[in-house]
Amino acid sequence: MDERRKKIVVGLALIIALLAFYFLAENASPNYFRDLGIVLPLPVFTFIIALIDGFNPCTMWVLTFLLVLLISASGSRKRIFAVGYTFVVVVYLFYFFFMALWLNVFKYIGFIDPIRISIGLVALIAGAINCKEFFAFRKGVTLMIQDRSKAPLERRIEGMKEVIKTGSMPALVAASVVLAAFASLVELPCTAGWPIIYTSILSSKVFANSSIYYLYLMFYNLIYIIPLAAIITAFGYLLKGRQISEEQMKIIKLVGGVVMVALGMILLFNPDLLMLV
Repeated sequence: MDERRKKIVVGLALIIALLAFYFLAENASPNYFRDLGIVLPLPVFTFIIALIDGFNPCTMWVLTFLLVLLISASGSRKRIFAVGYTFVVVVYLFYFFFMALWLNVFKYIGFIDPIRISIGLVALIAGAINCKEFFAFRKGVTLMIQDRSKAPLERRIEGMKEVIKTGSMPALVAASVVLAAFASLVELPCTAGWPIIYTSILSSKVFANSSIYYLYLMFYNLIYIIPLAAIITAFGYLLKGRQISEEQMKIIKLVGGVVMVALGMILLFNPDLLMLV
């Protein structure tokens, strides 16, 4: 099947699936699902959303670009693990504090209808843009890393070559921390969607102890970094690798976009379906 025909088939299947989900989201009764015993526990919901979020092509592109450079410049398994896991720890902390900020905003404002509708629209728009990447990659409106930001990021990664080859381990770790912090800021347009959606839903839950909110954020971010940690481990033990391909980015964006659109529909048309336990 040629590329154009494949896109048409995927596009038609996507439209049919989303239309079917729209009618389900609008008309389904939460009590009907509860009577059937179909109630999604909040920890399971957190795990699913965090894992989908973890397959983030922007973060994966930065990490694999860095690891490929490491292998070509050094080939030291010790340095690959030091740089890779330092990168992941910084991403974890950055993401955690970013989500904690949004959580407190939503807890202060409350999960009122205007907020719910706004988040639902954000999910629909961001999800549609992500789905668009499968059919027109990085063309028109995009949430991918912009070219004007990509070039400085690539230069910073390339600038680590000398540290990778001859620098001490503390210097290499310090450089990785700076790079990861810079990359996290550059990636914000690409990564902000899921944290905003998830924290808005989490803020609507009432817990006896407020620290439970942050335990969920810690759990979310732990799941979020699993794909990144798996990539580092694979690169380290195989001592070879390649950057994430455009085709892989397209598929990841499509899957994440579909789930995001589906959640947006639920938030807009039947939020009671998200009365998680």
